[in-house]
Amino acid sequence: MSLGKRIGRYPVIREIGQGAVGTVYEGFDPATGSKVAIKVLRAEHLPDHRADSAASRFEREAQATRRLHHPNIVAVHEYGEQGRIKFIAMEYLHGQELRTLMRQRGRFGLDDAVTVTLQVLDALGHSHRHGVVHRDIKPTNVMVLEGLHVKVMDFGIARIESAAFTQMGTLLGTPAYMSPEQLRGLPADGRADLWAAGVMLHEMLVGRNPFAGATALEITRNALMTEPAAVSALVPGLPASLDAVLARALAKERDQRFGEAAEFAAELVKAVAVAADAVDLELASAAMAV
Repeated sequence: MSLGKRIGRYPVIREIGQGAVGTVYEGFDPATGSKVAIKVLRAEHLPDHRADSAASRFEREAQATRRLHHPNIVAVHEYGEQGRIKFIAMEYLHGQELRTLMRQRGRFGLDDAVTVTLQVLDALGHSHRHGVVHRDIKPTNVMVLEGLHVKVMDFGIARIESAAFTQMGTLLGTPAYMSPEQLRGLPADGRADLWAAGVMLHEMLVGRNPFAGATALEITRNALMTEPAAVSALVPGLPASLDAVLARALAKERDQRFGEAAEFAAELVKAVAVAADAVDLELASAAMAV
């Protein structure tokens, strides 16, 4: 698409990304003068069954995100159609994917990992309260802006309560971040999203996915059968108080996990506070001994 073209009411500035079935453009909203990102679905060259699936996911993303209004969730302004294309106009983000940041850093310090995780959990709590389960939480679907401000995006395979196109028993997602029930092809609820948030927290702290493997089959087997090592044993200096939080977040049986994002967040904050208190006490004892 050349410069000077419009998608819906939005003038196009430039192409900023391209995938298998779509393209993302930078544009602007003439009503407000603000930049927008315009995701365009182009499924005309796909086989009919894949085109239908892509269109359903695209519509699902628009419907899911438009019912969510939260500072940690990318805002969708409009879903529309223009000729043979479908498009979503959304908030333009200046930042980088969490996956990119992970590669750059290797692993995160405790404070930064917790800062990112608490924002993801806040976004998920809002989403779940509004009947939307993301089902594909992973580092490429989390954008990190300046100041470690987080935006959760890409609700393309979300399960929406009461939605006609809800899919059950279908394997959708990314194996390294999929809960055991998803890997078994079972219906996923909000606890699957919290599992993925736990995987990302573990990975940020350690620098490696807890279920990493050479193949998708090995990753799946690890997620179903292997208990991750305690982060305090893997990284010197990480508090043991985190181990219980992550063990519960990554429990194989979902009934043993946190039931809500707010519960996960509260236990994470408590674990960090306990660790900080222990450090303060140790420093005070050392000072008194001098």
